[in-house]
Amino acid sequence: MLNFDFSILQCPITKESLNFLARENVSEIIQKFDTSFLKFDNINEGFVNESNTYFYPVFDDILLLLPVYALYIGKGEDSRGKMVFDKERVFNYYNEISYNTKNSLKIYEDSAKWVDFREVSSEYISNAFTKARRYLNPSGKYMLDIASGPIGLQEYVDLSENYEVRICADISVNALIQAKYNYSHREGIYICADITNIPLKENVCDAVLCQHTLYHIPKNEQKTAVEEMYRVAKPDTRIVIIYNWFYYGWFMNLSLFPIQLYRVARHLAGKVYVRLVNSKPRLYFFIHSRAWFKRSFEFSNSIGFYSWRSTNKYFMSIYIHKWLGGKRILNCLRRSEDKHPEFWGRFGDYPAIVIKK
Repeated sequence: MLNFDFSILQCPITKESLNFLARENVSEIIQKFDTSFLKFDNINEGFVNESNTYFYPVFDDILLLLPVYALYIGKGEDSRGKMVFDKERVFNYYNEISYNTKNSLKIYEDSAKWVDFREVSSEYISNAFTKARRYLNPSGKYMLDIASGPIGLQEYVDLSENYEVRICADISVNALIQAKYNYSHREGIYICADITNIPLKENVCDAVLCQHTLYHIPKNEQKTAVEEMYRVAKPDTRIVIIYNWFYYGWFMNLSLFPIQLYRVARHLAGKVYVRLVNSKPRLYFFIHSRAWFKRSFEFSNSIGFYSWRSTNKYFMSIYIHKWLGGKRILNCLRRSEDKHPEFWGRFGDYPAIVIKK
């Protein structure tokens, strides 16, 4: 049973407050709909907006506040729009992906594509996984982990240890089920939601964290996503966004020039392919430049860029090996990233974009 302050929530469609509905009230609503995923045995609670037009189910203590899951119970025309094609690609991808178990935690099955889990790189990678903590406020009540995924790494789990409640919000119900498992030892709120339309009231969160997600948002909606994170953050707090510079990252461009050219060509070809071929879901990916961040927001002067990690998986696979002194190379890189975080935040592969509100 849910037990937290519901006043922090808002309807993602009408922006009204949400009222809690207990099981007996929920059954009256669900029985009117022929919806395969809404079975009364699974939906015990829910929320309705103040104007009584949209009902949001709660499934296994996960609040389904994504508009696609809302049931329209008002009169007249339903005002919801359709999910755009590129966002639907991400929605389908993460609802169909499977999970593995690593170190007793549920983790995406494709994690090894992007993360080097070899022993030679373990210290360097683990250090990067903890870096967001350096820029978040040291403690508080609510830490919003927007697009949290399964929180499948111990370093990610520990990022909220000084916060009373971790709000895990993600577009995938399956990811939130895994997050509940991985974070079962602490207090969490689990919300199926859209990063461009966060169903929280403004000035609620003591910290906002977004890791490796913003570049999967359609390019014209990334600005909205950042503004939403800023809106829900309390004054005097920080928003930390782990991003990727891809072809704007000069360290990788110089050290991996032929591979970077191949990646860019594949990326452009993939944009055409997904619109022509009805294949399995593929992730959308678009990178804005540092200059875009510095000119696109009213709060652009409050944005800083710091190093999260200067290298990517391709670099690690080519250059980092025990027999090549890989651990020593990574130790040197780590010391340089720590000493010159703004340099590597500009020229490395993965920046931590920090916004002070």
